[in-house]
Amino acid sequence: MRSLKNSLFVLCAVAGLRANAQESKGYLGIGFHTACPQSELKDIKYDNGYGINLSYLSSRYPSKSMLNVQAGVQLDFANMQSKKFENLELSDPNIIGTATITATNSMYATMGVVRLNWGSDDDRFVPYVNFLVGNRQYNTRQRLELDEVSRNPGYQTDTTTRRIVYTSRLHYGAGIGCSYRLNKSFSLESGITYTFGDKGAALPLGNIQLVEGTSQVDFSNYKTVKTDILLINVGVRIHLFQQNQPPQESTYSSPSEPTPTRYKDVNTPKTSTPTPRTTTPSTTTTPTSSSPKKAPISTKGAGAVKGGGKG
Repeated sequence: MRSLKNSLFVLCAVAGLRANAQESKGYLGIGFHTACPQSELKDIKYDNGYGINLSYLSSRYPSKSMLNVQAGVQLDFANMQSKKFENLELSDPNIIGTATITATNSMYATMGVVRLNWGSDDDRFVPYVNFLVGNRQYNTRQRLELDEVSRNPGYQTDTTTRRIVYTSRLHYGAGIGCSYRLNKSFSLESGITYTFGDKGAALPLGNIQLVEGTSQVDFSNYKTVKTDILLINVGVRIHLFQQNQPPQESTYSSPSEPTPTRYKDVNTPKTSTPTPRTTTPSTTTTPTSSSPKKAPISTKGAGAVKGGGKG
């Protein structure tokens, strides 16, 4: 088994070396990360989460230099766990059965990125440093669901979602990592990113409690803390717009030569009158206009709904 792994590794390495290392015009990345609260956010025991990130980086500048720069944008999402409260009585006596409330924490960020690389597209391993600045949001949402939906057909909805705590803050930071180029189109990446955030409202799941003797869930015990976070990421990067221009064939053409004219000696009187040449006027057929193309049927979309909350 070990010899088989070594053989596969050697084959992959040889195939990668034989591939033409060409300059990419852009890099699309997708990765998965663990989100770990830091500083004061960690002190209040805000829960960890798991998420996905998407990013785009421009081409390297200078492209063939060992030390080069890229710019781009990164989006990252994370679900920070959830907590359920079951068998809750409802205030409306006409509703049959009980309900369940699920409290969920989540995070979302849009960041501008500048990357400093120590290596070009010709290198297999390329260490890098990222510098980031942008906006990061923390959300706590409540989802209320009826436990016996089939016994309450008269109600318009059986589920309601409400945002309880909402924080949007400026974040800035840096990250380090390394990319490993598999071939001319794909690279693997792994790294860590730390961003610093201003103080904002954050509600750990442990602070969400059921009010004793009632069916009410208390969401009021949020804290105002610094919102630093650490992301541990692994993913893949796709090299876009490869320069695959085949050599152009020569289109040289020899200069045109005059076409020789042959004369035939015939025994005809020199005073023969040439036959006048008549030209038949060409007739142009006017194309019949086709029926106008019908526009596709489409529906009118609803407008976006903008939400708010505590910050």
